[in-house]
Amino acid sequence: MRAATVDGPNRLSVITVPDPVPGPGELLIRTQLAAICGSDLHLLATGTRGEPGSPGHESVGVVLQSNDPAVAVGTSVLCVPLAAGATAFAELQVQPASAVLPLPWDEPQRFLLAQQLGTAIFAMKRFWPQVRLPASARPATAAVVGAGPAGLAFVQLLHRAGFRQIVVSDLSPRRLRLARAYGATDTVLVPERDIVAAVADLTDGVGVDLAIEAAGSSATRAQVMRVVRDEGRIGLFGLAESTGLEQYPFDEVFHRRATIEMTWNAQAEPGLSSFREAIDLVASAAADTPPMISDAVPLEQIGAAFALAGDPARGAGKVAVTFG
Repeated sequence: MRAATVDGPNRLSVITVPDPVPGPGELLIRTQLAAICGSDLHLLATGTRGEPGSPGHESVGVVLQSNDPAVAVGTSVLCVPLAAGATAFAELQVQPASAVLPLPWDEPQRFLLAQQLGTAIFAMKRFWPQVRLPASARPATAAVVGAGPAGLAFVQLLHRAGFRQIVVSDLSPRRLRLARAYGATDTVLVPERDIVAAVADLTDGVGVDLAIEAAGSSATRAQVMRVVRDEGRIGLFGLAESTGLEQYPFDEVFHRRATIEMTWNAQAEPGLSSFREAIDLVASAAADTPPMISDAVPLEQIGAAFALAGDPARGAGKVAVTFG
């Protein structure tokens, strides 16, 4: 089979390797479509080399061989493996039956998005649990910094949850247009406009109830700490690039008595309930819902796919890898 492999920092190639063989309780899956996650970009930058097909962990495929009686051959599945077992950038992958979820029908382009959405659902359980708002019982307000695939997933969930105001910032006009389509009420194109100043203007200096960081940089983490209201909540989702603690306005957060929540590893959630909920949401979405997958690139061009996904200025949505 063909599979991508990491040759060094920011270096990928496609090689031919023997087909994997499933063991007891495992499935052999033909990968139909895989997607690039922000965490994949970080791992590639370090040159971390895993099994052929790594670090891909967002994929949809069809079961070719099953060593688990609960999963039939021919089943379309969403693959949600732990990072250590992620090999989605390969024509074939072996996964334990516990790391896949059956799909209601075979439509890879549609259901691939359930992986990213599932991680956002998992995060929202921490970012916005049964929160009691001030006595006015007004609808909540939110800001999302970063309108890549993760940020757009949060916009959808915030809109669905009934947030009155959803302010979204990004470097790309294309992504911000998508954010509007998914429910953002206000968008901020940076660096032309500062998100901290914009939120202050839009909220009369109060700030938002929930500020979500979905870009993964020290600068954007500092921004969400500055846009939250007194006793508001901060959700840190973007993968940390460094500690950068000296850049964080902890004095401001302290005096606002804000709550900071972080999230990681939705794949370890018992029963994969957030991913199950995501599949249901994707299945029930209207047929004319704006697509999040903006580009589909053949496996042989995976290096170009990573370059596209890693350049926010180019405004790509979710970048997918195809297997001809």
